[in-house]
Amino acid sequence: MVDIRSIVCQLGFHCAGGHGLAHDPPIKILPKILSASNVIPTLMRYSVGLKNSECDVNSRGRVFMTESFTFQAEIRQLLYTLVHSLYTEREIFLRELISNASDALNRMQFELLTNRDVRDVDAQLAIEIEANEEAGTLTIRDTGVGMTRQELIENLGTISKSGVRAFLEQAKSTNGQIATDLIGQFGVGFYSIFMVADEVVVNTLSYQPDSQAYRWISRGEESYEIEEGDKEVRGTEVVLKLKEDAKDFLKEYTLRKIIQTHSNYIAFPIYIGESEEPANARQAIWRRPASEVSDEDYHNFYRALTMDFEAPLAHIHTSADAPVQYYALLYLPAKAERSMFSLRKEPGLQLYARKVLIQDYCTDLLPEYLYFVQGAVDSEDLPLNVSRETVQANKLMAGLKKAISGRILRYLNDLAKNDVEKYAAFWAEFGPFLKQGMIADPDNR
Repeated sequence: MVDIRSIVCQLGFHCAGGHGLAHDPPIKILPKILSASNVIPTLMRYSVGLKNSECDVNSRGRVFMTESFTFQAEIRQLLYTLVHSLYTEREIFLRELISNASDALNRMQFELLTNRDVRDVDAQLAIEIEANEEAGTLTIRDTGVGMTRQELIENLGTISKSGVRAFLEQAKSTNGQIATDLIGQFGVGFYSIFMVADEVVVNTLSYQPDSQAYRWISRGEESYEIEEGDKEVRGTEVVLKLKEDAKDFLKEYTLRKIIQTHSNYIAFPIYIGESEEPANARQAIWRRPASEVSDEDYHNFYRALTMDFEAPLAHIHTSADAPVQYYALLYLPAKAERSMFSLRKEPGLQLYARKVLIQDYCTDLLPEYLYFVQGAVDSEDLPLNVSRETVQANKLMAGLKKAISGRILRYLNDLAKNDVEKYAAFWAEFGPFLKQGMIADPDNR
């Protein structure tokens, strides 16, 4: 039987002027290669430059050449910070990977509107999560657009210098403690995988019919490798070799909890293991028409959000397209004093960007005198890496704050006119807050 790995590597060393393993001249090796099927195409692709590459063969005997690349300096700094920081919420890595998968599926969905000449045209647009406790690996797989070799280099090997710089400065100011919203703000989310993984392998195949599969490998150090892969289905899968202290992320209960906290309203189904039922709700209640949402639905969401089992005094289900686009579901609690069982003892609304939770307690959406309001705000205009450091983000957040605050105050004004009894109950609990607002916010007095 022909040892493909041996003869290809030997010939490569001869062609590149190397020595070592080669013990036969090339003229004697060539007949052996010619008798082995599927070797010539691979050999022709990689004979040039073989000296600086490594030979590998997969289980089917197919030859792969591995190219090594050095991360740009900013990413090397970032990786060092992530690996050595006092991370407070490592679960954020899963949110980031699911968000990336959702983006790839969105792009695939859009492509399919006008182009049916793609790989696996009838494949379900979905995300799969597979935990292998024996191997210690966690795999996140999608059927999105996939990536070419060049896209792998551009998407995973480079990053915005300004984003990394801002992230590193923020991490330094917090003594190395990296919080959930910090990773999301500066567009460095993919690299959060190295907070939980010793090694990461990305297998990908582009949707383009004539595309080649590729594999990206990194251990979170100074370099990464790319080689031809053998993935046969369109899309991308990220395989994490988890650190010993991150094995809890292999438990189904933990995965479901993270999904329901951070990615519950992703539009595509997220399947865990062999389950045929999605782990996510998919359609956010605030994006549904109010006519389709029952009082029970509203109360259930409020309880899930706050763990306050007393029904809220009122809810405001609203949306707008201009001057800033948003969906919102807001609640006026029945009591000013939070229950001892309340999940949300701190002020702030949940802030979503395109149905992905960006901040769990966003205080920038309300003036202080309305901090008692509970709920969620979701905007298509906000980028997933929303940062307070950018002028655009400041304008968007200011626009959202003005729109949300104005909508609450209009509701209270209407309530005072149309339901005196309910307004009296509200005033008895929250009157002091509004009195504060009359002083602090004269424009809305």
